[in-house]
Amino acid sequence: MREIHNLLFDLDGTLVDSSAAIRASLTHALEGLGSRWPEDLAVQTVIGMPLVDIFHERFGLTGEPAERAIALYRAHYDTEAQAGTRVYDHVETTLRALCDSGRRLYLATVKPTAVAAKVLREMGLDGYFSGVAGSTVDHSRRDKGDIIRHALQRYGLQAPHSVMVGDRDKDIHGARRNGLYAVAVTYGFGSPEELRAAGPDHLVGCCSELPGLLPPAGRAGPDPGH
Repeated sequence: MREIHNLLFDLDGTLVDSSAAIRASLTHALEGLGSRWPEDLAVQTVIGMPLVDIFHERFGLTGEPAERAIALYRAHYDTEAQAGTRVYDHVETTLRALCDSGRRLYLATVKPTAVAAKVLREMGLDGYFSGVAGSTVDHSRRDKGDIIRHALQRYGLQAPHSVMVGDRDKDIHGARRNGLYAVAVTYGFGSPEELRAAGPDHLVGCCSELPGLLPPAGRAGPDPGH
């Protein structure tokens, strides 16, 4: 592995367990449209998907009904803040260790950028991050590969010196499309089978393993060539 200057982190399932907040907000949105959350659908299977795709692929909603469902979801999610959400064990000490080693940390998530930044603040993690790259509210940027590419461009990061850390195959595939190393965490919402099939460079069972995977680095200045 080349010298690593930057780590891009997924949010839900990687830094925080947000399944309760997401399930409650999805349920609220469906009930607002006169529907119900299917008891046989595990919320973990949809976390990591953009909202517009969740409502279309899982519930057959498109156009105005889908946009109404998304508005209901976001209103509930914002009102309830992070009720039921928790930071995974060892995340904060790991982020601190990575920052202390000279790396820069960025968020790359399918949540809209402003929403993701708010979650980081409410969970007390924002001080570790140099930037947030999320989706757009008009759905024009929602694919994980596009979000990672946006992060690289916006913050002037070199892909060969960057790592994507996430819990779903979309994180790994998005990293590959952009030339990043990829680390999959197995404690999140993706199954071990899903993650192995995606072919990450490393699988870790705890985020505290991350610093030990990286070669030594000095204080992070601008990436070479930027």
